[in-house]
Amino acid sequence: MKKLYFLVCLFTVLTVSAQSNITFSVDMTGQTFTTAYVSGSFNGWSGTANPLVDMGGNIWEVTLPIVDGEYEYKFTFDDWTGQDAFAQGDVCTITNYGNHNRRLVVDGSDKTLATAPFSGCAESMANPGPHAITLTVDMNGYGGSFTTVYVNGENHNSQGFGSWCGACGNELTDQGGGIWSGTFMLEEYSYQFKFTVDGWTDQEAFSPGDAFTATDGTNTNRYVSADGDKSISYTWSTPGETLSIRTVSILDEVKVYPNPTENVWNIVTNNQNIQTIKLFDVLGKQVYASQPNSSEVSISSNNLSNGLYFAKIKTNNGESNLRLVKQ
Repeated sequence: MKKLYFLVCLFTVLTVSAQSNITFSVDMTGQTFTTAYVSGSFNGWSGTANPLVDMGGNIWEVTLPIVDGEYEYKFTFDDWTGQDAFAQGDVCTITNYGNHNRRLVVDGSDKTLATAPFSGCAESMANPGPHAITLTVDMNGYGGSFTTVYVNGENHNSQGFGSWCGACGNELTDQGGGIWSGTFMLEEYSYQFKFTVDGWTDQEAFSPGDAFTATDGTNTNRYVSADGDKSISYTWSTPGETLSIRTVSILDEVKVYPNPTENVWNIVTNNQNIQTIKLFDVLGKQVYASQPNSSEVSISSNNLSNGLYFAKIKTNNGESNLRLVKQ
């Protein structure tokens, strides 16, 4: 019995104090300073607790054991003499009470963060988008009746979730079984949003400090960083994400011709049947969808305006997104 009690206590301690080794890296080019630091909610925002090491070439790094959880942080130097400076919506940040900080999720695995420029996002250097963001919400816990589920939230450069507009084209699709989802083509940005029903008839309710939310002093909303193609699942009015999956790219298996085109795009895969294909304009509006179950698909562009479009293609091997041009 004592042995069992000991094992239970040991398991509890290990569970509560689970840590992951996180390597932070920053390019300090252009800054005049003595020592760079990482300051965040994991060290009480100390300006001196966690100095970085000069790796040469203006790159400074440090590896820290951090308890699993969600954190905010900044790179600073010389005990807050200088700090990262961001604007709301910068893709690597979260904004709470007017403060724009980097965001970190420690989830049980060691990770090395991409080297970020001081006061900049590493994501902006890798792939500026637009990105295909699929949001799914489980409505089974909703207590009332409704007709349609919507995403209401921020816009950025005319892309996003309708500028909190209610029922204006940002509706989700009923997938059956209480699951609703939609795919949005979004420019790189950190968007705040909520799920609502029948416009603004009802909305999700959160409290400041809830997981994966941001608070402006009055409203607490979900947020999603459009830093790559991804699918994220949620449960109505429940903080946090229940699933986050990076799209597995099959770009090497998919070819399109001609591109640009005047009347038709031919899309061909390498011995993989296309299960679904959806076409979106630059505002994220779906303009075409099919389930061809074929390795070859032709899409007519005759009814489309000239410009840029995005094709989201799903096969048995994964998903990919193609940029298509109508001229």
